[in-house]
Amino acid sequence: MPANLTPEKLLLTIKKLEDKNRKLVQKTEALAKELDRYRLVIDSASDLIHSVTPEGAFLYTNKAWRDTLGYTEEDIRQLSLMDIVDKNCKGKCTHIFNCLMQGEKIDRNATTFIAKNGDSVIVEGRCSTHFENDKPLFMTGIFRDMSNQTRSELALLKSEKRYKDLFENSSDLIQIVHPSGNFLYVNRAWRKTFGYSEEEVNALSIFDLITADCHGHCQATFQKIISDPKLHYIDTVFNTKDGRQVIIEGNAICNFEDGKPVFTQCIFRDVTEKKKMIEELIKAQKLESLGVLAGGIAHDFNNLLTAILGNISLAKMYANPQDIIFDYLHKTEKASIRAQGLTKQLLTFAKGGAPIKKITPLTELIKDSTSFILRGSKVKCDYHFDQNLWAVEADEGQLSQVAQNLVINASQAMPNGGTITIQGTNENLALDESSSLPPGNYIKLIFQDHGTGIPPEHISRIFDPYFSSKSTGTGLGLAISYSIIKNHGGKITVNSELGQGTVFSILLPAILNHVTRSEKKDNLRKIGARKILIMDDDQTVREIAAAMLTVIGCSVEEAGDGKEAIALYIKAQKDGVPFDSVIMDLTIPGGMGGKEAIAALLALDPKARVVVSSGYANDPIMASYKEFGFYGVLPKPFKFDDLNKVIATAID
Repeated sequence: MPANLTPEKLLLTIKKLEDKNRKLVQKTEALAKELDRYRLVIDSASDLIHSVTPEGAFLYTNKAWRDTLGYTEEDIRQLSLMDIVDKNCKGKCTHIFNCLMQGEKIDRNATTFIAKNGDSVIVEGRCSTHFENDKPLFMTGIFRDMSNQTRSELALLKSEKRYKDLFENSSDLIQIVHPSGNFLYVNRAWRKTFGYSEEEVNALSIFDLITADCHGHCQATFQKIISDPKLHYIDTVFNTKDGRQVIIEGNAICNFEDGKPVFTQCIFRDVTEKKKMIEELIKAQKLESLGVLAGGIAHDFNNLLTAILGNISLAKMYANPQDIIFDYLHKTEKASIRAQGLTKQLLTFAKGGAPIKKITPLTELIKDSTSFILRGSKVKCDYHFDQNLWAVEADEGQLSQVAQNLVINASQAMPNGGTITIQGTNENLALDESSSLPPGNYIKLIFQDHGTGIPPEHISRIFDPYFSSKSTGTGLGLAISYSIIKNHGGKITVNSELGQGTVFSILLPAILNHVTRSEKKDNLRKIGARKILIMDDDQTVREIAAAMLTVIGCSVEEAGDGKEAIALYIKAQKDGVPFDSVIMDLTIPGGMGGKEAIAALLALDPKARVVVSSGYANDPIMASYKEFGFYGVLPKPFKFDDLNKVIATAID
């Protein structure tokens, strides 16, 4: 013991040391309590907090870190920082870690940790390094789990992309318009329809596309849309880049912020073809209604003409060909035949239209048809027909209609008058790949005018139904003519030059060996004393047909409908004096007509010689009468020669 250290001093020193130690313990305990409080705060934080050594080993992780990533404290002791970093982020994290070790602070660092269960956890935070004597002791990272937010953002981006794809790939025309009218967005269908690129659209306003006729209406509609936040219906016409007109319809609605218009969304459909189809449907319905009316009128009118022509035929038989009355009768007969042509024009609008063909010389038919239609006009026809022009097998009424349509068109192209040249020549068509017709003998008809001509852009469409360049045209004349020539196995073409005129050329299959009309008159078939049954609902028709047949020695019985005709036919068979032939009206309003009656009659007598007759000359049965069991066809109105020939043919 040192000499100067007394027991009292030693005790005092020990007491001081004990006090100092006690204070140190108290301070340590206080520090531990404070540390526990900080640890509790850190563990209560929602952020993910960790600290790691310069080698990457974990020194500390808070509860949120462990709960989010799912690792236990035991797991953490076996892990390093790079063990939990997503492989796609390792390169970036290694670089950041090296920067931290150099003393840099990293703010808003985004990376991806891998949880124990393999899930990816997207985090964002800040990192810093604690140094002592310029040496890094540990690195601290405070992160926020951004997975939900990132997923929401990604979902939002995906949703935005889906809607953008939906807009871009929609067949509807979608546009977003500024209140000034400038385009903010248009989709692919819009650009394709109107022919503009995205760059061009940026410089356009909707008022650049609206047609002149719709401009005022659209201005008013647009002002209404940007003033009223409800859905508005739009129906207007836009011009495309190349000048075409597109009819559009759809809806538009304006978006408002603080009561002010921000942009207008419009979804349209191109209804150009739809509108055309509706118009065509309306036209078709009108034509169908007109066809029903026209068919009825033509039927009744043909019955009247049958009586007129029949009486004229009979009167001519008793008149001296040298008397003036014979000439008057002949002219009346020709006028009646022209009237028949008018009924056939009416029947153009009715259903059917298959040609009822017979061998026909064309020269007289063309001259009669065209001179009649031009009577009283400033236009005349100049005819040039081969002297030995071949005949054709054709429907006279339909070919007459073609000639009249072409002459009407030609006369309208020459409003100040002029001459239409009509030529008819015999043609031998050789095998030609460029021709749609087979080789053979044809009649070539040419209708040439010296009028205004047809614009080149219209040439390819003039045979289209309803196409017309005239404000008053129906667009049916040339379409009907094309159909008639085609149904006759022929071809019609056109050549035209503006200011010079138009030439229509027709080729029709020719018949070389035929009997002329004059030969027919001199060689009427002799029927003899035959028994004929006439079935027709019109008493006038029955009477005139009976009178004609009586003149040539036939005995005639009459029936008003199919049932009565069948009853008379059965009775004649039972009496042993059967009918040699039957003439049946095809249509009996309210009763059995020819189509039903012949089926019943052929069941009774398969050898029955039945001729079908009708004022509905375009009924398909009239063109294909043999398929229904008839031996002949007799369109109304008919003359004595027609009746004589068809009965003689049926009996023989």
